[in-house]
Amino acid sequence: MNKPWINLAFYIFVIIARFPRIKERWVAPLLRGPDWFFDAALPPDFWKGAGTALLRNYRWRLFIPWGIEGAVLLTLWTASRLNGLSIALLILVIALYTRFNYYAARMAAENRARAFEPPDAIQTATNVALSLEPRTLWNYTNWWVEAAIALLFGAAALWMAFYPATDPLVPRKFIGFLIVSIYIQVGLLLVKLGIVRSSSIAPADNVEQYLAWRDSLRRFAIRMCDLSRVMFALYPLLLLSVITGGSVRLAAAIAFGILFIAVLIYEWQTRLKHLEVARRTKPARFPLLPAARNVRGLLGFWPSLPVLLLRTANGYALNLAAAPVRIAGVYFAGLACLCVWLAH
Repeated sequence: MNKPWINLAFYIFVIIARFPRIKERWVAPLLRGPDWFFDAALPPDFWKGAGTALLRNYRWRLFIPWGIEGAVLLTLWTASRLNGLSIALLILVIALYTRFNYYAARMAAENRARAFEPPDAIQTATNVALSLEPRTLWNYTNWWVEAAIALLFGAAALWMAFYPATDPLVPRKFIGFLIVSIYIQVGLLLVKLGIVRSSSIAPADNVEQYLAWRDSLRRFAIRMCDLSRVMFALYPLLLLSVITGGSVRLAAAIAFGILFIAVLIYEWQTRLKHLEVARRTKPARFPLLPAARNVRGLLGFWPSLPVLLLRTANGYALNLAAAPVRIAGVYFAGLACLCVWLAH
């Protein structure tokens, strides 16, 4: 089942898909113009002094995951463990780490920029905006997407059931790959659930504009989560087409490439619309909770403070005791156990 060319092609597609996001994060500090550094309002002389170095430091930190990914790929290749499953797992883990790394780099740079912020430059949020009806995963479920995912997995399982494999290890390896693919779907559903249930705060002024931006961000993230689920569900069928070979392999590769390009175009166009809304929106600062006044650092474990992103006296910090972090820890522990079990 180890087809080097399809693994390489899949990985190249993933790298191409990263470029729009890299460009977005590269210019993200200046999204609202030169008077802002992310959500920190700037004095006129900021870019004549520490601003340039701060921006350069933020940007080089964006590529830390690439170095780690390259080292892991080289290790897998040296150990002859570079296959479809290992590449899919690496892409998933690096994608999540890339997001975490971005938030860490952003918080570190933004916290430093706030030292130059004029007093009372931005108003702290005073309202917590909640829906009259709680948002549920059911309300944000596209049943055409769910049906497509179910059909793709069902087609892959049916194809494997009737596939005349000459190597008895092929069905066993494919079943293991299918199980991991379904587990990845569960993880993406948890991400989607977190997006749906995320609450919003609103500034005292310009509430409608701010909530419109938050809703735009939520719906964009949900669409991309669903598209990612569909693409991951397609991969078992693509792998089977490569095993089959001949015209089936060529047709599947062309179809997958066209679909991948279409998803990239759609993702970029939708992202540009969202960024236009974000560019016009004045940011709101999270309220400073009394229990967080003495918190230090970018990371911490504060069970008494249930929020994930916490405003502290020195900026913002990620709370590792928040429910999303605990759920992610259990999920990745289960993924590790699953991979060990399949390896034996």
